Amino acid sequence: MGTANLLPLALAPGLHLAATDDPTDYLHQAVLGAGRGAEWPAQAFPVAIQRVGIVGAGAMGIGISRSFLDAGIAVVLLDCSAQALEQGQARLREAFETARRKGRLIAPEMAERMALLQPTLAWKDLATCDWVIETVYENLALKQEVMTRLGRVCKPGAVIASNTSTLDLDILAHASGRPQDVVGMHFLAPAHVRPLVEVVRGAASSARSLFVAREVARLLRRIPVQSSVGFGFTGNRMLDGMLREADFLLMEGVSPQRVDRALEEFGFATGPCRMMDLIGLDVCHQVLTERTRALRPVDHPAYRRLTRRLHALGRLGQKSGCGYYRYQGRQALPDAAVGQLAAALAERHGVVRRRSVNDDEIVRRCLYPLVNEGLRLLAEGRVQRASDIDLIWTYGYGFPQAKGGPMHWASRLAEDTLESGMRAFARRFGDNFGYWTPAAQPRGEQASARRRS
Repeated sequence: MGTANLLPLALAPGLHLAATDDPTDYLHQAVLGAGRGAEWPAQAFPVAIQRVGIVGAGAMGIGISRSFLDAGIAVVLLDCSAQALEQGQARLREAFETARRKGRLIAPEMAERMALLQPTLAWKDLATCDWVIETVYENLALKQEVMTRLGRVCKPGAVIASNTSTLDLDILAHASGRPQDVVGMHFLAPAHVRPLVEVVRGAASSARSLFVAREVARLLRRIPVQSSVGFGFTGNRMLDGMLREADFLLMEGVSPQRVDRALEEFGFATGPCRMMDLIGLDVCHQVLTERTRALRPVDHPAYRRLTRRLHALGRLGQKSGCGYYRYQGRQALPDAAVGQLAAALAERHGVVRRRSVNDDEIVRRCLYPLVNEGLRLLAEGRVQRASDIDLIWTYGYGFPQAKGGPMHWASRLAEDTLESGMRAFARRFGDNFGYWTPAAQPRGEQASARRRS
């Protein structure tokens, strides 16, 4: 439908290249086609979003609140802590004041935005909202509890969204008691800046709920890309392989700054170690805990051990003053203690230390698993087209737009480069856990259908 028809899968063999070689033109076409594919409802529904509810006054909740206030939409901001609400309001005032000083707002506009905000401790205040999203901590039991309360308090017809980045949306939808009204809307941090929303379609999500989710994204001038239920959805499922290899590289003797520099010179806005420090290693650890609960994976004994060890030591990243780096304010500085921890973990878990690893290997070690997981998602039908993956990664995760996204970048490699590279790493490191097994490719009718997508 529309320009989305010009964007078939981006990898060979078995898959076809995008209609344009130019990354800028490719992404422009993808943006124009976003939200127009056959996976979205064909029927239009009446939508009137006049008041929204946001559960959680943390960084994500405040970022989403700011987005709606900037759009002139009334916001009911709920938290169980009066202190959190006060801090959230203060952050919003500070953000608007900064915008005023920079000439992006005038004083009356700042006042108008704050007047649209209703902070509350009372769940009943959400009953007048047309759309509600929960942004609480990434813990399944906590989110189930929140969704149960939302299912009871939200008015009939209100769409209930979860901002979960990894958890099973169907479990959350069931907890609400009205799963047809539930969708996932994964805003990327910082929510008021990132121009993309990953919309997650649950097994019971109604066409109307998906339609409203798309229109909310458009109301906020965000690019809507649809994923289906599965741990990590699209973006975070692909991210896991990159973070896994970053930790292995550190245990092999590469420093965090070397890993980050190699990926940043490739074009990433932020390298993986610095990114984890910014997210918070408490958040990363919680995602790993939920991954184990949800998937029961069989992993290498050293899988993400450094991330877990840093968390156990209270090294939570920038917020605590140290993580993969140590911090002076926002400045990230090398920390020899991280190398010592990595060396100890390597000895304990049988990871071979190496004298030298070049930047090219660092990039390939981090990106090949990422692209390979993208191929798996496409083969499984969890995301509709390679350009959707590229939108998620360029507009949500900092992949260099100049390269068009991971799938577009990989399609420009010499034929079989990805598969042969994966097999070479399998020979070097072993593949007992499937980390280097090339993904299956869509074939026959499935491949033909994707070429039309």
